[in-house]
Amino acid sequence: MTGAEQRVGQLGLDIPDYADPPYGRRYGPMKPFHRVGDLLQLSGLTPESRAGERLHPGVVGVDVTIEQGYAAARLTAIHTLGMIRYAIGSLDNVASLSRALCFVVCPPGFELLHEVSNGASDLFVDVFGPETGSMGRASIGATALSRGNCFELWLDLECVPEPTAS
Repeated sequence: MTGAEQRVGQLGLDIPDYADPPYGRRYGPMKPFHRVGDLLQLSGLTPESRAGERLHPGVVGVDVTIEQGYAAARLTAIHTLGMIRYAIGSLDNVASLSRALCFVVCPPGFELLHEVSNGASDLFVDVFGPETGSMGRASIGATALSRGNCFELWLDLECVPEPTAS
């Protein structure tokens, strides 16, 4: 059976390292993740590189196409893989994705939020497979996100249990 780390290599994904510099330096003090037992909750991630370059900033349906929004959501999912590695050491330590909140900057009345969010969901299924990589998801229309990003993702997941000390 192929693990998530091996699939990342097969897909040729360039996953960022969140160990240095610290997460959130442009946005002020914040916790990059929170782990309670086997539950891992990640802070919001965007389609913004570690250097601060943004992919497709703006409003989906106005100055960002649905296809560009999908690409931004996919890149955000790749960034999320980097945060998972930072938090639990390896993507192979993911037992199951649980819940995603996808925020899409869009005008009032925009109804194709799911088509943008599919960029993240499709990437997770590609990496983790359909059983581990499928999750509950909500796509929420937003009027603005920090630094003009068009997409932000919050993700909760179940980790492989940590070994107990004996």
